[in-house]
Amino acid sequence: MTVTVNHSLSIFFNVCGSFNKSRSKKRTKMRWNLFAVTLCLLYLHTQSKQLSAEEYRYRRNLLREHTNDVSQRKSNHHKSSANPPDHNKLVEMARYVMHNCDWATIATISIQPAIEGFPFSNVKSIVDGSLANSTGMPYFYMSPLDFTARDLTKNTRATVLVSLEETRYCESQKWDPEDPRCTRLMLSGKMKKVKEGTPEYTFAKAALFERHPAMAHFPADHDWFVAKMKIAQIAMVDWFGGAKYVPVKDYLAYNYTGQEMLHYYNRLHH
Repeated sequence: MTVTVNHSLSIFFNVCGSFNKSRSKKRTKMRWNLFAVTLCLLYLHTQSKQLSAEEYRYRRNLLREHTNDVSQRKSNHHKSSANPPDHNKLVEMARYVMHNCDWATIATISIQPAIEGFPFSNVKSIVDGSLANSTGMPYFYMSPLDFTARDLTKNTRATVLVSLEETRYCESQKWDPEDPRCTRLMLSGKMKKVKEGTPEYTFAKAALFERHPAMAHFPADHDWFVAKMKIAQIAMVDWFGGAKYVPVKDYLAYNYTGQEMLHYYNRLHH
């Protein structure tokens, strides 16, 4: 920064000095002198502003490196008194992770002309039931205008992934999101619309709006619908030794009674 300022001052004195020597000349040249001085002052003023902005950005980034932005992130680790199940309890762990995640990545087969046939991943808000009633079934609120919904009109097959990292539990254990102990659950199957007016539709939509209240204010002209997955396979990585496979029937039949999400949202709003 010092070099830049010195360089700017050198330009200023050189330019202004060269014009000062012509003061004894005609008035027209005097006007040019004043014009040149004005330009020089404007140049220095601009340079000082740029330097200040650069210095600000530098200090801001340095501060972020030291704090790692942890204090600015919303912590969702609400299970200090109810940690995840033992990793050997596969079904319980799978249901725990699904119920405690607010969003998922969903991979579909793209119909976009430039990448037709390629896998394409998107982020979707998700629930598996109400805060007090987990079903294990992933529900989504979609618009036909979205990438995912468009892909599904041609090929309904998809894979949904949720991770224990969402709960900040892995972070609290200093585990990388890719660490096998940081459970990731992958559900593959076929997506389908939930028929409007059915008890399941009413339940799923209410559950989505309960956990994601912003959905109530989504644009009304986007033809929103509720979708779910007919699960064909459940793969899970929750410890060392490779992926494990959870039987779909056992997963859906399991009576998950965890109240972590209910207690967490109650604390947020009371």
